[in-house]
Amino acid sequence: SNFEQRLAAATLPEPGPDYFLARRTVWCTQAVKQPSPTPANASRLRLESLLDVPGAIENDETWRSGLDKVWEGLVAGARLRHRLPLALVIKILQAGWIREGTWPRGAVAPDSD
Repeated sequence: SNFEQRLAAATLPEPGPDYFLARRTVWCTQAVKQPSPTPANASRLRLESLLDVPGAIENDETWRSGLDKVWEGLVAGARLRHRLPLALVIKILQAGWIREGTWPRGAVAPDSD
């Protein structure tokens, strides 16, 4: 486990009150979790190539070429077979919102603060 790895890497005093405090400090210290990169696969690369074209989010042909199925799964709460970057998921959701009328065609999101 992560705690056991951090404990093995820590320099601890001899057993006693100081040992307890040192071990407790290791336990209470939050581990630095490195974000794991999203591995590329054929499905993800295909979605990225579909959505990298200007205007793809509003293009009905792009929508029918598989985006609709991914969107339906996302809004139904289904688990994705492969992890997707958040930026790609947002594009897919926006494309679906355009189709259902939640997001007006041609609308641009304002810049964040």
